[in-house]
Amino acid sequence: MHDVPAWVETMRGVVLAVVWTVLVLRIPALRRSGQRPVWAVLLVLAAGSLLIQAQMGAWVDEVTGVPKAGELAVTLIALTDFAVVWWFALTLRAVDRPTPAWLRRAPLGCALVTAGAAFAFFVLADEQDRYGEQAHGWWVAYALVWVGYGLVTAVGAAAVFWRYGLRMLSPTLRASMLLLALGTSAEVPYLVIRGLRWFDPDASPALALAGFWCSFARFVLVALGCSLAAIDPLRKASLFYYRRQRLFRLWRLLRQATPELLVVTPQSRLSDLLTFRNSWELLHQRVIDIRDSIIFLRDGWASEELLREAARHIQESELRERERLLATACWIEAARRDALAGEPRRHEEVHSGLLPEVHGSESTMPREITYLVRLYRFLSSRHVSEFAARIRQQPQDAASG
Repeated sequence: MHDVPAWVETMRGVVLAVVWTVLVLRIPALRRSGQRPVWAVLLVLAAGSLLIQAQMGAWVDEVTGVPKAGELAVTLIALTDFAVVWWFALTLRAVDRPTPAWLRRAPLGCALVTAGAAFAFFVLADEQDRYGEQAHGWWVAYALVWVGYGLVTAVGAAAVFWRYGLRMLSPTLRASMLLLALGTSAEVPYLVIRGLRWFDPDASPALALAGFWCSFARFVLVALGCSLAAIDPLRKASLFYYRRQRLFRLWRLLRQATPELLVVTPQSRLSDLLTFRNSWELLHQRVIDIRDSIIFLRDGWASEELLREAARHIQESELRERERLLATACWIEAARRDALAGEPRRHEEVHSGLLPEVHGSESTMPREITYLVRLYRFLSSRHVSEFAARIRQQPQDAASG
């Protein structure tokens, strides 16, 4: 056994626990074809790590009655692992560039050929040559096929992961791709070292330890990289859900004043809290609803005089951003109260200088949410309430007087 620290097995167990947790959490991902490859990689890693245990190998030997049949089973599991990671890389590549049919089928084809060759050489090789420290007889052919297959899958996958890891805009996905790139790259020196040990009788024993560390690094990095990629959609959905809930009170406040814009009956607070699907679409719709209500209030109950009075209320000269937002909240609240009171619509042409700012793309959505939440706080503030109450006590056309 390699002379390695005890924490290695502890870390392996922690990584496996993470992988199994992600597998269970992301079972719904199986409904979407784009998320199946990473889930399949995690399944192979998790199941394979259980099946390659020494007890499992001894059980296979006992059941089959064939010495070292358990090690052949480990070989088949490992080549499946290599093929699935390569397949995942190719599905990622196919997102933005055409992938020839032969390349799409290459992981399965190479895995089947290598599995057939491994089985054939296992049968043909003498028992003492199978999985020995040195390759002799038919096992030389096995070693060449195994190292060649491993290098093809590792280099093919690593090239894709490096390419996308350096281009990803999402920090989480970038980290995921770079972990996968490092992990599959670590597979190359492991295979080279394994080849040297098979064919060079004078190879240093330290090579075996170096090969182990490369193999361990590959396992940890690929497992964590796939876990990040698999959990990222859930992370985003949770974030969009949280942001949507932050806007609920502002959305309800404005929708109550603009029932003309309602297409469907608004959900209750409980129903809204229990709606988890389509998080991005619902968040985007909520922001649109809020802005539609504000524009509707401006077009129906705002006037140039009201906007000037709102700006004057917070000292219009050289308005800073906070003061501009406070002025916006002032006229919105005054118009909202007029709408709720059933005042006739004015339909006056007013400038858009005090409309809420727009930060509405997905990349700037956090700024949009923060801005609208601050707007709600101002709408609920005593300062804005006092302004709206004062405006309601006098006709708007005399507000400046």
